[in-house]
Amino acid sequence: MAPARMFLGGGSRILRLVSLPSQHRPVTFLSRQISMEAQSVADQLNSSGFLRTQGLIGGKWIDAYDGKTLKVHNPANGEVIANVSCMGVRETNDAIASAYAAFKSWSKLTAAERSKCLRKWYDLIVAHKEELGQLITLEQGKPLKEAIGEVSYSASFIEFFAEEAKRVYGDIIPATLSDRRLFVLKQPVGVVGTITPWNFPLAMITRKVGPALACGCTVVIKPSELTPLTALAAAELSLQAGIPPGAVNVVMGNASEIGDALIASPQVRKITFTGSTAVGKKLMAGAAGTVKKVSLELGGNAPCIIFDDADLDVAIKGTESIHGYGFGVAFLNMSSFLLVLR
Repeated sequence: MAPARMFLGGGSRILRLVSLPSQHRPVTFLSRQISMEAQSVADQLNSSGFLRTQGLIGGKWIDAYDGKTLKVHNPANGEVIANVSCMGVRETNDAIASAYAAFKSWSKLTAAERSKCLRKWYDLIVAHKEELGQLITLEQGKPLKEAIGEVSYSASFIEFFAEEAKRVYGDIIPATLSDRRLFVLKQPVGVVGTITPWNFPLAMITRKVGPALACGCTVVIKPSELTPLTALAAAELSLQAGIPPGAVNVVMGNASEIGDALIASPQVRKITFTGSTAVGKKLMAGAAGTVKKVSLELGGNAPCIIFDDADLDVAIKGTESIHGYGFGVAFLNMSSFLLVLR
């Protein structure tokens, strides 16, 4: 079968899309094979303690108070991988209370002590990158090689902030009077509400939780309801690393209820969110009520500009290698192509 092509700008070739060979095995056979392999992986993860289905509050694995559960599906075939606790306002408020209580002791540890815990967490993530990669593929759907790559990428954030924990320096300010000394001490803000998307279920957590823990904050994580299993596995490893109970909490389920509870609580002093612009606006507006700090990573726009003096073959090869990364939903994927014609 001849490859398909997309043409833009005066007939100039921009991206070549290769069609799938026609001799693929029947879809029903592939679906059945995927189902069997996925179930085998799920069983292995469950037996090794990686397939957690309860929320983590105050260091304890807890069911939803009303007993409700949420189905997590394998995107390859739509089958149910697991039923996880479907949490809401009450569970989120308890998670916040646990994080607030843990903050009092976690923030008082020395930078070296926090760094040691984070380094241990990093070591455990690296040691279990195969299992974590399998879990990401199972619930998110990206190829296993790409999923394991995400685990390594995710671990790098923990490694980096484990070292940065020891380098949170203050400042000396020149005083206007000779008998005065002015200096700035950096203090952790408190409980951080962390809301993450489905496309990078581990990396989006570690890049937010790593710096928060490093400087002495505690966290309440709300992962995507589509991919909660990876977040729960990462939280399990945080406990094994010696991060105190309550410093890391995970609640999943009713997104609007959990988000509203995080926004409304005066004990939550910062919100960090990756997702849509519409939800980001809502979080920013809601945070004003309790004057929370907010960090938002919202919808991206990444055009690819190809100038008239570029080597077109090299440009095509470069776009082909990255355009489909993360199923095309990564923010670095090209949203449009602009070709300069003269």
